[in-house]
Amino acid sequence: MTQVTRRKLLKASLGTGLLAMAAPVIARRAVADETTFQQAQRTKTIAVGLANEKPYGYVETDGKVTGAIVEVLRATLEPYGITNLDAKVGSFDTLIPGVLAKRFDVIGAGMYVKPKRCQQIAFSNPLTRAGGAFAAKKGNPKNLHSLADVAKDSSAKLGTQLGTSQVDEVKQAGIPDDRVSLFSKDTEALAGLQAGRVDVIYFPDLEINNLLVTSGDAGLERVQPYVQILDAQGHQVFNYQALGLRKEDTDLLAAINKQLADLLSSGKLLTILQPFGFSANELPAADVTAEKLCAA
Repeated sequence: MTQVTRRKLLKASLGTGLLAMAAPVIARRAVADETTFQQAQRTKTIAVGLANEKPYGYVETDGKVTGAIVEVLRATLEPYGITNLDAKVGSFDTLIPGVLAKRFDVIGAGMYVKPKRCQQIAFSNPLTRAGGAFAAKKGNPKNLHSLADVAKDSSAKLGTQLGTSQVDEVKQAGIPDDRVSLFSKDTEALAGLQAGRVDVIYFPDLEINNLLVTSGDAGLERVQPYVQILDAQGHQVFNYQALGLRKEDTDLLAAINKQLADLLSSGKLLTILQPFGFSANELPAADVTAEKLCAA
């Protein structure tokens, strides 16, 4: 009788032990099966890739993560309980490889939605609309008011940033590589202009404004007027900035797009963007979607 009791107790204790061992395995598996969105909701944190450039996404000296794109991202995630943004800073051209390698989960820079990029990552619907702009030395010595002007002047040199849409636009305008200087950051391009390495620098309009304000250099100016790139019908072409995600993160994308639509329709999107120099002119129309821009 004692032996039977002991056998039963032994079996019972072994069974309990196996269940105890299995529980953490099951728990770990559940966490491993989480989507990026589910994990962010559980931890209240999401990792954001930044190029550390104003006014889009940057880290203040006190460690605060902010910027126009960052604050819109924050507003789209807070309703889901995701309140902490873990900034991962790198150069602009490393952002797409970084999100694909899962070094972070969302690109929070001023990245344009372009078909070539759409082949690699998913984009949210647009947050902003942006045009291009030149900065030059005071008086615009070479009288350059468009990419076409630079292409026509064989002595004109232009600077822009490595990995940006501006690089493609410069090529499409017919400006040869030997007259284009590519810099790793917009501030380095500004320094190149100041040093006379280039005659103009080419960036989105708000970025040019911010560079000039930050530099405080009275010897530089934003070129006015500036003629945007034209489409086949002669209409000015604008670019649209959006958040970049991995294509498999469909639930996160849907959640962000839902909140973006609410922000745009309520007027809160403009309220968020205005402190960073944006106006109603830089808001996207409600019918401009990432799907349409990717197919353009």
